[in-house]
Amino acid sequence: MNIEITARHFTASDKLKELVNEKIMKIEKYNSDIINCHVILTKENSGENVEINAHIKGHDFSAHESGDVFEKSLRDAVEKISIQIKKQHERALGR
Repeated sequence: MNIEITARHFTASDKLKELVNEKIMKIEKYNSDIINCHVILTKENSGENVEINAHIKGHDFSAHESGDVFEKSLRDAVEKISIQIKKQHERALGR
């Protein structure tokens, strides 16, 4: 799986990039056919936003989350996209 990280309005630290990679790799256990995953981290006055876009052959998934810190937003966004990917995988298997 190819993971692309984009930081808007700030420069992401290596620690944050490492955390993103670690969290995103966890969603691969729900469907190993994930081709790429684009994570957009945005820092604004109102808070910190995380957007995750994942692509599986024939399907696109997207999750957005806002919060005070990237870690919480990232955790919640990964949870949202994991649910979407699990549902699609179960449908594909016919369960």
